[in-house]
Amino acid sequence: MYILADFIESLGNLDSLFDLEEQVILHLRKSFQLVVAEYLRQLDETLIPSIPAENTFINRQARTIEFMFGAVNFERRCYLRPNGSYYFPLDEQLQLEERKRISPYFKSVVAKIGQTTTMRNTAAMINLASQTDISAWSVDRIIRDMADTVKTEEKSSEEKLVKKRKVENLVVEGDAFEIHKINRRRQDVHHYIVFESGLDGTRSNKVEFVGINQKKVQKRVTDYIEKYYKISEMTVFTASDGGPGYNPKSMREIVPSAQRVEFTIDRYHFVKKIKQTFGLFNPLVDKAVKSVSLYDQNQLNVILDTFESQIKTDKELESLRVLRQYLARNWQFIKSPHDRGFMRVGKLGSVESSHRAYTYRMKKQGKVWSEKGLEAMLKLIEARVNGKLDKYLRGGLRKLQELTIEIATESLKTLSSAQLSNKHHSKHIGVLSGKIPVDAPTSSPIGAMAKIFSN
Repeated sequence: MYILADFIESLGNLDSLFDLEEQVILHLRKSFQLVVAEYLRQLDETLIPSIPAENTFINRQARTIEFMFGAVNFERRCYLRPNGSYYFPLDEQLQLEERKRISPYFKSVVAKIGQTTTMRNTAAMINLASQTDISAWSVDRIIRDMADTVKTEEKSSEEKLVKKRKVENLVVEGDAFEIHKINRRRQDVHHYIVFESGLDGTRSNKVEFVGINQKKVQKRVTDYIEKYYKISEMTVFTASDGGPGYNPKSMREIVPSAQRVEFTIDRYHFVKKIKQTFGLFNPLVDKAVKSVSLYDQNQLNVILDTFESQIKTDKELESLRVLRQYLARNWQFIKSPHDRGFMRVGKLGSVESSHRAYTYRMKKQGKVWSEKGLEAMLKLIEARVNGKLDKYLRGGLRKLQELTIEIATESLKTLSSAQLSNKHHSKHIGVLSGKIPVDAPTSSPIGAMAKIFSN
C-alpha cells in the first residue's frame, strides 16, 4: 500500500520515540480521512440508480464531517426536485442533519465524557484525543441532543411488551437532593430506586429514576412497576426519610394496585435528626440511638425530656419540638421489614448513598444549571447508572445498519496519503531521506521491520 510506503519513508527523519508515535498517529489520521472520503464518494455514486428520473442533477458540493479520527472532506451529488427544492441523496441516506458537522459516534463519546467532568474539561479532553477544536458550548449542545436521543430510545424500549413477573421482595425507595440553578435558585431533584431485595443484602434488577418534576418521576416509577411486575399479587416495601413528598401516603401512591404496602423509615434518618438536634458531642446521643435500635419509645421520651432540661435558647427548644413531632409521626414505621416478620427482606435505605452518582457531577465547585441543561445531564447519568446508555446511544445514532453497500473496496487499497492534499511526495534539498535496507540483520529493529514488510 502506498500509505504504508509513505509512512516508512518518513521514518528516516525521526529523532525520538516521541516523534515516531506522533508520525504514526498523523499518518493513521490522514490515511483514514482519505479512505473514508473516498468511501463516501463511492457510496454516493451507488445511489444514482435510485434517483427519480424527474429530478435534475445540479452539481457536486463539498461537506465536512468531524469524526474522532479527524475531519473528512468529501463531495456528494446535489439534485433539484420538480417542486424546486434541492436535496442530497447521500445526506438523506445517512440521515446527516443539515448544517451539523459532528459524527454520531463523536457525539456519543462527548456524551459519555460529559457526565463525568465539566463541559470545559470535556472539550479539552476531546480536543486532545481527536485533534479537533470543539468548544464547551458545543459540548453543552451535544449533551442536550444526546439526552433527547436517550429519551426517544427509552420510550421506544418501554413500548415493547414483556412478561410480568411475581417476585417476593420488591422495594421502592425515594429521596431528594438539591442542585443550584442559575440566578442562585435551588432545585430539588427527585430520586427513586426500584429493586428486588435479598436476605443477604443483594439488590437485583435495580433501576433508578430521577427528575425535577416529582409527579412525572413518580409516574415513570409506577408505569415501570406495572409493566414488569404482577403488582396486584405482591407485597411492596417502600422506604424514605418521611419528609415532604416522601411520607407513607406519597410512597403508597406509587404502587396503587399493590396487594400490600409496607413503609419503612431507615434508622439512619432517625439517628441523623437526633444528632442534628442534640449536637454531635452530647452524651445523650448514644443513649437516644440505643433506644431507637431497641424500638424503646418510652426510654427515648425520657432522654428527650432530659435534653429539654438542658436547653438554653428558644431555637433549641423549637428544634426539639420539631424532632418530637417527627418521631411521633413516624415511630410506627421505624421497625424494619425483617423485624416485622418479613424474614427474607434485606436492609433498606440505599437511595441516599446512590445520590453520589449524580451529585458528584452536578454539585460543588460553584456549578449552576439551567433547567434544560439540568434535565439533559440527569437523563444521561440515569441511563448510565441503569446500564442503558451505550444501548440507547448506539440505537439512536446508528444509521448505517440498513444500508446495502456495494462499493469497489479494491480501489480504496491503493490510495496514497499524498492524494489527501493533491500533492505528490517529493524530496527536499537539505533533508536526509531515510531508507530501510532489506539486507539489514534480522536481529536489529530495522531488519525485523524490513522482513515484515518484504513478506
